[in-house]
Amino acid sequence: MTQRTAILGAFFLATLAWGIMPAAAQEIEATVSVNVDQIASADQQELSGFAEEMKRYIDEMKWTGEDWSGEKATMNVSVVVTGGGNGYYTAKFLVGSQRKVAGSGNLTPMMKVLDENWEFRYTRNQPFQHDPTSYDHLSGPIDFYAYVALGLELDSRTLYGGNTMYERASELAQRAQLRSDSKGWTTQAVTGSYSRVGFIRELTNARFAPLRAFIFNYHKNGLDLLAQNRAAALDSVNNHLTSLVFAIDKLVESSTIVRVLNDTKYREYAELFAGSRDPMVWRKLMFIDPIHQAIYEEAKNK
Repeated sequence: MTQRTAILGAFFLATLAWGIMPAAAQEIEATVSVNVDQIASADQQELSGFAEEMKRYIDEMKWTGEDWSGEKATMNVSVVVTGGGNGYYTAKFLVGSQRKVAGSGNLTPMMKVLDENWEFRYTRNQPFQHDPTSYDHLSGPIDFYAYVALGLELDSRTLYGGNTMYERASELAQRAQLRSDSKGWTTQAVTGSYSRVGFIRELTNARFAPLRAFIFNYHKNGLDLLAQNRAAALDSVNNHLTSLVFAIDKLVESSTIVRVLNDTKYREYAELFAGSRDPMVWRKLMFIDPIHQAIYEEAKNK
């Protein structure tokens, strides 16, 4: 298991212990948790309502500006405040999203991102504010991931259905880059590291359209058919994995979409094909996602 995989796993386990609070939503139903163990007790008190305010903000915001039809997306935000005080804080957070699988009560993960660059100012019971024309250090990263989460949700239901949401996330990223004091929006990420800007650039770049087509086909023409005919659904997923192999093989550099997709889906892939004696399935998965090879080897031998 890689260090990154261990960190992601630890963050998700931590959400079980940090007082997660579900509630009703417009387009998104959020759960939020905050860990403040690394800062002074006085500052912990200042952040005592932080999770509630963030949750209320995500749940009540009309992100699309339209009437939302169908199932709500779910979004999980697990924040670890790493430093600061007197109203100024640094944090890292794990943000994830899920959507319901048709014909079942199951959720499928759509995004799992560990973001280690968040700096903001906050006073007790301060509400999160949304301004579509300027960048706010407190709400900006949350806005960005809400747009991306909805984009992925829409991409999974209609081919390239997430365009509008991605455009909004891209516009937000551009506004953030104009601010000299904004952190986490660099255009030049260290090789192998996660980049918000890199993520949204790929999601809005036609060159990466085959990866978005895979997101649609994997969910709409794969997972959503499992309840009707599992064998046919798995054949469909297998075929679309072949398309993903070809799409990745054509890329000349590492892809943030592929990285996020693999971090999000590797356990689901393994569970779908656990025990399969088709060697090509495992060759495809190990080509697509060599980092999690040990997980696939274990599933193959079940």
